[in-house]
Amino acid sequence: MPTQRAGQRARLHVSRPPRVYLRTIARLTRIAVHEGYGETRTRRTLHFLLHTDRGLSSRADYVDPQHVPDFDGDVAWFEVEKTERGGGHQWPWWRAVRQVEPPADA
Repeated sequence: MPTQRAGQRARLHVSRPPRVYLRTIARLTRIAVHEGYGETRTRRTLHFLLHTDRGLSSRADYVDPQHVPDFDGDVAWFEVEKTERGGGHQWPWWRAVRQVEPPADA
């Protein structure tokens, strides 16, 4: 016969949105390739490079195209968030929240 505590342990875990570790304004650069020839030639985005204030000597950060809103051109400024793992990710990941104007010192 199950105990009262067994019912408490059997409750479903309530999912919550991933926690945001860091929020900043950063420049994203599209990295794309051309596929095909002639009229069937298409352009596909591989990923976005995340440029922050850490400079060129730092490790590069990448943003998956599915986590960036559509924008014109290859370079734009976004408010980005670094979130905890979860939602199909095994490690913390970056996502672009919204496009913003470049900072005055950019």
